[in-house]
Amino acid sequence: MKKWIIAVWLLLTMGTVHAQASQTLTVFAASSLADAFGEIGAAFQAQNPGVSVLFNFAGSSDLAAQLAEGAPADVFASANNKQMTVANDAGRIAGKPHTFVKNRLVLIIPADNPAGIQSLRDLAGAGLQLVFAASVVPVRTYTDTVLERLAADPAYGDSYRAAVLANVVSEEQNVRQVAAKIALGEADGGFVYASDVTPEISTQVQVIAIPDHLNTIATYPIAISNDTAQPELAQSFVDFVLSDAGQDVLVKWHFISVRIPAIPYTVTLPEGNAAVTVDGQVLNPLTLTADDLRANYPSQMLDVTYLSGEDSVSARFTGVPLWQIFSAAQPNLNADVKNDRLSLFVVVTGSDGYQAVIAWGEIDPEFGGQPILLAFEQDGAPISDAQGALRLVVPGDAHGGRYVSGVVNISLRDAPAVSR
Repeated sequence: MKKWIIAVWLLLTMGTVHAQASQTLTVFAASSLADAFGEIGAAFQAQNPGVSVLFNFAGSSDLAAQLAEGAPADVFASANNKQMTVANDAGRIAGKPHTFVKNRLVLIIPADNPAGIQSLRDLAGAGLQLVFAASVVPVRTYTDTVLERLAADPAYGDSYRAAVLANVVSEEQNVRQVAAKIALGEADGGFVYASDVTPEISTQVQVIAIPDHLNTIATYPIAISNDTAQPELAQSFVDFVLSDAGQDVLVKWHFISVRIPAIPYTVTLPEGNAAVTVDGQVLNPLTLTADDLRANYPSQMLDVTYLSGEDSVSARFTGVPLWQIFSAAQPNLNADVKNDRLSLFVVVTGSDGYQAVIAWGEIDPEFGGQPILLAFEQDGAPISDAQGALRLVVPGDAHGGRYVSGVVNISLRDAPAVSR
């Protein structure tokens, strides 16, 4: 009899242990993450037997509102910091959020393109039917930033943004609804993330790229909720998303990894001096000739006077501000470090190995805002220096030591890490 009682007790105990081992992790995630997180969730479950990951995909603004109203969740992954702040201000976030992935915008149009849209300029034409996300949705915030940058570019003009917005006929609650309407031919075009052009709709839409120097980088934060009943499991999911395995899945779905690769300590001179390479801590390395700069970037003209040895030199240079060039190269910033950009510096190398350094704060419009140029003309004529056709121009310098001739490499670097 005692043996039977012991056997029953063991069975009940094993059943209780099994029930406790079965866990459901609820993850609130931006709709643009649906495909990537679906794959990440499956991989996480495979590594954690007995765990089920339940996703709630919606616009980040809707998810933040649900959290603020008390909806139960273990993890929140937002498409921008603003909606994460909404959830945090409502007391629903534990600890510090971490940026886990980045993204960029594209314009999509139906595959048959009935409106005949060929470029971003065409969006300002009368009679178009555009679909955008609603104003509180993160992709709309990024869209508005791009429209402001386009309107500030003389190639588009001050009235461009208002003309485009006048063509918006519908505002959707999340970015996937925007993509779906355009894929179904219910609108002439709209802005989505590059990751939203999934295999499911890739044959139904055309993609028009946004010039890199006018585009913006979207940053996605992730955090654990304040009242999760399983904080260790929630943290394990966040850690998996940030791991190489999680980052590789996100890259597969056309997101941008937050990993910052190690930058070689040395700068390798290229063969020849006809072009400049822009590399280092950037997402979009570039190779540019003087003709590329003339054709694809807004140029600026500067009158400068500086000392070369004991001689005073006055000249008029035409070129492209370094700020514009790095806007196109898209600095790979650590969004979790306060003012990470201020620890960056630019190493400019000439074809003869001569180098000069520019602090990022010198060219950032929010700080020094100096119009430091990569020039291709001097006094109205192409630069014909034997060292090369491009020259660094630093108008605030009294001496010409940083006026690097024959520029062949511009590398973005970060300050040494701090050891505690």
